[in-house]
Amino acid sequence: MKAQRHSGTSPRSCPQGQDRNPDIFPLPPSTWRKTPFRQDPRQLSIVEKPVLVIPKQRSSYLIKADQIKLMMQNKKASSRMLISNFLKASHCLYPPKIKYVDKDPEINMWKRKRLQDLIGSLASSVEQEQVYAAQALGCLGETNELVLSALQNALQVCRSLPVRYEVTRSLVLLGCLEAAVMWELIGQLKRGSPMQRTDMLAALRVALHTWAAAPEFQRMLVAARSRLIQILEQLASSQGPTDESSFSAAACLAYLDSSNPTARETLQRCLVLEDRKMKMQALLLLVRYMKLASATIIQALLDQLCHSPVYKYRADSASLLSCIGLWQIQQEDLEDEVFMVLLEKLHREPFLVVRQTVAMTVEVLHMKEQAWDIVENQLEEKCKVIRRQAIVSLGALGLPNKQVFFTLLEMLETDSNEAVRIQVIKTFSILGMNKRHVLKSLLMKVDPKGPLGRECVKALRGLQKSPSTQRDPTLRDYEISQEVVTGVSPLASCALRAGR
Repeated sequence: MKAQRHSGTSPRSCPQGQDRNPDIFPLPPSTWRKTPFRQDPRQLSIVEKPVLVIPKQRSSYLIKADQIKLMMQNKKASSRMLISNFLKASHCLYPPKIKYVDKDPEINMWKRKRLQDLIGSLASSVEQEQVYAAQALGCLGETNELVLSALQNALQVCRSLPVRYEVTRSLVLLGCLEAAVMWELIGQLKRGSPMQRTDMLAALRVALHTWAAAPEFQRMLVAARSRLIQILEQLASSQGPTDESSFSAAACLAYLDSSNPTARETLQRCLVLEDRKMKMQALLLLVRYMKLASATIIQALLDQLCHSPVYKYRADSASLLSCIGLWQIQQEDLEDEVFMVLLEKLHREPFLVVRQTVAMTVEVLHMKEQAWDIVENQLEEKCKVIRRQAIVSLGALGLPNKQVFFTLLEMLETDSNEAVRIQVIKTFSILGMNKRHVLKSLLMKVDPKGPLGRECVKALRGLQKSPSTQRDPTLRDYEISQEVVTGVSPLASCALRAGR
């Protein structure tokens, strides 16, 4: 019995004569097995599960500290009433052109029939019909295989020079830059008349603009590229920058080779011209495609921003300044000059879309904090013109904090100049400030007889259409037009609503 106790087993724990290890407990099943074990191949194998890792519980103090930290971050983020996202979403300067697609099967049938008729006219024996068909196919812009194969076949078969010229031009417009087309284009540039050369360069410029705008891995190979660059260099340097063909050749060179010296020199000579359109096109090519940023280019952009009569060119100039970046501007020692011009355009620019583009440029160049400080100090000036300019600037920059918001709200109530108060209303409308304080203040001033009241009516109608994320849920919707027409005052309408 003692021996049995020391062994830690009972007499019937295992059969006699089998080896057992007293260190293993419990004993393995093979100790009691009398027949050899045969594993069934259909039996599922046992997968050993990993040990579950129980996460360490955090104390309630740490959880509460994290909640307070997150709340402070959200409060800090919401304290700045920025409108950058609002501008980019609702005031895009140049929205992409929506290509109209007609799903009417009858119209698609007529379109296919028209293309088939034009393709059939390419094989006509009348030269004028062939020229017209080639021109029409290029203008329609259909790039399906049937149209391209018909034009390429006509280029191989036809021997008429006018037809070959129009077929080549249409193929280039459709983006076909294969070897046969490019060699024919080079021949047309060498032996064609000046008018034909200008027309062909314009078509090539359109095709290369689309080619350069695509990502590099999606660009098709341009056949005879080195020979084409040589011809374009000769055309760009043969005449002055004011010549249309010379400028188009330089633009094509900029698309093909961003480091081409001939294109750079020709385009830089255009910066001193009085033609604002050509000057703007040269700036776009130099900054966006050739990645150049010199003092001359920055000065030309500032000149366009200040003096160009076309609002689109002024907005493009501001966008190109943001493309250049602050570091390049600092390298040319023009940071102060650029900042002063941008600060002035925030209130002197008549078009809102240009002011908003300038505001985004100020933000990209990390000058927004400085602009906010200057504008906030201008709100306290005694001169009414300066106060009004500061309010216009805030309409483009946005409000830096709640203190400025309540300052504008106070100016709406107490400012001595009516033009300043009207400008505050316009700024609230531009920024979409449909908060309770703003809506109630505007509602109290609705009057169809005075300019201030009429501006309140316009602002309230615009704020009703804006997203109601900041609107107080207790403030009911109202129809300003009915109150104005019926002659019921806003105070009376509020009293009627409260009585309900």
